[in-house]
Amino acid sequence: MFNSFCAYRFPGEKQIQLFKGNLTEGICEGFVIAPFDMSVHNPVSIASLHECDWSELSEIIRFRDDSASIYEFPSESTTRKQHKKEVESIIEELDGNPEKKTIAAKVIVRNQAIDPSETFVRLCKEFPSSFIFVFYTPVTGGWIGASPELLLDCDQGMLHTYALAGTRPADSEGDWDNKNINEQRIVERYIASCFEKWGLKPECSHPSTCKAGKVEHILTRIKADTSGHITNLLSFLRDLSPTPALCGLPKEESKERIIRLENFNRGYYGGFCGPFQSPSRFSFYVNLRSVRFDKTRWCMFAGGGITSASDPDAEWIETERKAEGIIKNLQFVSQ
Repeated sequence: MFNSFCAYRFPGEKQIQLFKGNLTEGICEGFVIAPFDMSVHNPVSIASLHECDWSELSEIIRFRDDSASIYEFPSESTTRKQHKKEVESIIEELDGNPEKKTIAAKVIVRNQAIDPSETFVRLCKEFPSSFIFVFYTPVTGGWIGASPELLLDCDQGMLHTYALAGTRPADSEGDWDNKNINEQRIVERYIASCFEKWGLKPECSHPSTCKAGKVEHILTRIKADTSGHITNLLSFLRDLSPTPALCGLPKEESKERIIRLENFNRGYYGGFCGPFQSPSRFSFYVNLRSVRFDKTRWCMFAGGGITSASDPDAEWIETERKAEGIIKNLQFVSQ
């Protein structure tokens, strides 16, 4: 009996891929799922994929065992007071350094049962330019989301990724402010440095504005020819993920700060997921704008980049905008 499933739709496409399979540890041919902190747990893969339909996925959901998940389900929502305290602590610890940033996230917890298949279809309609995904495994639990951010795509040895950061309301007029421009440049420089560390020569496009639901971001496209330089894909991914857009810089300092200050464990939020065929052909997207769910509950994660120029109240409003676009499209099981 298969114990795991995944479904996904690539940005700009209409075809939905639905599979069932069994879970295995590591990066294997199939659908790969990695946590925020890969120093604690390795990625897992849904392997030996078999095409299926929504009715078969519903059977897997019905008989799943949520108690096997390795990360505890968040017990309560982050309050505005808690978030403000976290942001203020981060700003203080950054000590005015414009080259440092840390991502402050919050979680919204509700006691409602999500209908994954109906929610997936709704997200596909509402977010045509995002990577839409849903998966369940006994180790990860259930997750569904609409990610605007590519972590890494490889097609016949040519790598592609984005540097995506900075946030403001969708369809804003005028130029981006310095706070957001600097935040995005930090991400771009970090990704480029990761490529260079592995002997790659990154090519970066000019920044553009990318819309994602009710918000928009600054985006730079980055590409490089691997030419056999990446001899250990998992090590390369550990260098790259989590990116400064989900963790911060310096990376280990930011990660320590996140673990210390947040009132929940991110688990797979901020990690990545996507199909893997071989080391020269895969597509991994960042797990964000995402919801974790079990049989009776769901929780939504949303974060923002904190620099020394951040305003705590504005950061809370930003997370509300990011969460709203997903939450309003959730579909629930009829009682």
